[in-house]
This record gives sequence, C-alpha cells and structure tokens, in this order.
Amino acid sequence: MNRRQMLAATAAAVTIGLTASASWAADKKIGGEINVLSWGNYIDFALPAFEEKYGTKVNIDYYADEKEAMNKIRAAGPGTYDVVFLGVGYEEVARKQQLIDALDVSKLENFKDMYAPFQKPKADGTHVHVTYSWGANGLIAYDPAKTGGPIKSWKDVYSGKFKGRIGKIDKANEQAYRTVFQAGFEYGELNDEQWQTIAKTLETDMPHVRTVYQHYDEMAQLLAAGEIWIADTDDGGFRQARAKGLNIELAYPEEGFIAWYDGPCLVSQAPHPEAAYALIDHMISPEVQAQLGYAPANQKAVALMDPALKASLGVDQAEANLSRVQFQRSLGAAYEAKATEVWQKAKAQVQ
Repeated sequence: MNRRQMLAATAAAVTIGLTASASWAADKKIGGEINVLSWGNYIDFALPAFEEKYGTKVNIDYYADEKEAMNKIRAAGPGTYDVVFLGVGYEEVARKQQLIDALDVSKLENFKDMYAPFQKPKADGTHVHVTYSWGANGLIAYDPAKTGGPIKSWKDVYSGKFKGRIGKIDKANEQAYRTVFQAGFEYGELNDEQWQTIAKTLETDMPHVRTVYQHYDEMAQLLAAGEIWIADTDDGGFRQARAKGLNIELAYPEEGFIAWYDGPCLVSQAPHPEAAYALIDHMISPEVQAQLGYAPANQKAVALMDPALKASLGVDQAEANLSRVQFQRSLGAAYEAKATEVWQKAKAQVQ
C-alpha cells in the first residue's frame, strides 16, 4: 500500500459527518461546476461538504500517476480542467510546461494557518501549489527493548553497538539523501568530491548492515522476528509496523530528514477560477486537514483531530521536528544515475 492509498483508507475510516455545518456556513454560493484531476479517491471524502457549502458540483477525473495527469491536461486542451493534485516535484514540471498557473495565495483564507514551512514560496517567489498532505522520510525505526535506549541520530545507528542488527531500504535515491545528511551535507545537487564522500560513508556503514529489504512490510517482519533492531523508514512505514503490534519507536535523525508533499494546483486557463480557489482553500481548511491519514499541514487542524488518530499519526513528534524539514524535489537524471551507481556498489557488500 503506497502513501496515497494509506491516506485514502485512513480518511475514509475517520470521516465522521464532514458536512457543511454552521461553522462552515458559506458567505455565498458559487454554483456551477468544477473539473478536478486527482489520484484515486484520496480527496473524495471532502467533496460532499464542498458541494453543499458552495452549491458547486465537482466533476472528478482520476489518474494513475502524475505523468498521466499532465497528459490528460494536454489532451483535453485549455479551459477544461480547473484543479489538479500533483505530488512532490511534479508541480515544478507542470509549471515549466505551462500546464498550471501561479497561485494568488491572498485568495486562500486558510493559507495563513499553514505551518510556516508550507507557506514558503518557490525560489522565484511564486506559489504553484499548496500542501494538502505531507510525510517525512529518511527516518529511523528502532526497537528500544533491543537497543537499550533511544536512537537519535545516524551517528548512534553506526556507532558500532548494533553491528549486524541494522536494516536498510533498497531505494537508491533515499540512501543517497540519508547519507547526505549523515555526511553533514545539505540536501540537493552534489559535486564529485561530495559523491566520493557519500560512497565512502556507505562503504563504511554497510558492514554494520544485516540485510537490505524491498519494502516496509518486509521491514516490519524483520523487526518482529528480531533479525534487525534498527531500520530505515518513513513515517507511513513506521505507522504500518506499529499497527501490526510492533513495540518500536521513531526517530527524526538529528542530522536531518526530508519530506514529500501532495497538493492542489490551479490548471492554466481554468474555466471556473472562483470555484477552483474555493476548492483549494477547502482542502487546506482545518476541518478537512483534521481528517487526513497524515499529520496536517494546517496547524489549526490539530485541535480538531480525534485524539486516537492524532496519537497514531505521531502528530506531536512531527510538529516538533517540522522546523528542520527539507522538502524533496527533483534533482535530475544525472543525480539519480549517480545515486543508483553508488548504492548498487554499496549494496553488494551485504548480498
């Protein structure tokens, strides 16, 4: 199950009468319709309240991945779609291809309540999306009963105390940025000397590693069996493992971590711009954000969350570490090729 499937399932499970109540009373009805492109059903739970509030019918079209979404926009032509939900990095691609427009965030009443990192514009000063959902990656899962105490950093992981009890995920890009932080570099493009340091650091780390796993279900199995005590994870993988009854803890490494995000964008030449802005604002409202299967991007949502959901999502821990986040972005084909080369060589040490 990928992160969007988990989000959709969690949102569906916890939605309890998300309707246009008195607190959501609309100042005015917009009417008409709006045409939206989204993945799966991960926003569907929030649409009835929007339709009731604004008297606007949502016509939703689904896509399998962001490349299909952008192809649908191109094939339909200008003036067809209003809003498209895109994952991390794809909003930049869509903007370069003139498929989406910059957003006027002054038209979004709820934008001011987003956590500060989610209010930051792009390097050119524009906003081309708002964050609907997000999650942290490059994290550490560990069994405190086995480690004898908390793990706080990659320095702790590779201290030598846990040799042969560490698991790593088989994802080249993720291993690259984990090691970037471990080596004391900033997340982003790397020069040749920095790549050499990354390769050397991995070469030093890998003798401590017991196994390399393909997915987080396998991670959970290895932790449950006691084969590994410490593992690479993201927040979603950790929650899946905890849901299976594992008594494990989560660490946001002191050296740094990154986060992904998904969010709505305004399609170029949107035929219903007023409704488009209303929908975007609706999706980042506290009421909708409180229902998500991930920590909210709107800080006012926290007070509205079901306590059990809030605890299961680790919202307090995520909130405490949010000021340190660096957001994932596309670093290009050359970076991905080099990351694959370096990781494949390192991985061979435990195969």
